[in-house]
Amino acid sequence: MKKILLGLIATLFIVQVILANSLASGGKQMKELLAEKERLNFQLADLENQINVASSLDVIRVEAGKMGMKTAPLKYLPPAPVALVPQP
Repeated sequence: MKKILLGLIATLFIVQVILANSLASGGKQMKELLAEKERLNFQLADLENQINVASSLDVIRVEAGKMGMKTAPLKYLPPAPVALVPQP
């Protein structure tokens, strides 16, 4: 009976050590993943800012000028004629 009890206690102790080790390594991995997520969120915000800057009309106008493009003169169309309904 004592041997079975000692064997059971030894087995439980080993299982507890294994579980504690796996929880500690899992916690470390979770911390690393959260740090990576935060780094990627900062990178995403930076890339979104770069997209917003690059798509502004001022930047597009400057880049188009570097490529030899010029602004076209504006031609305004006359207003379309409107049919008037005769008054009774």
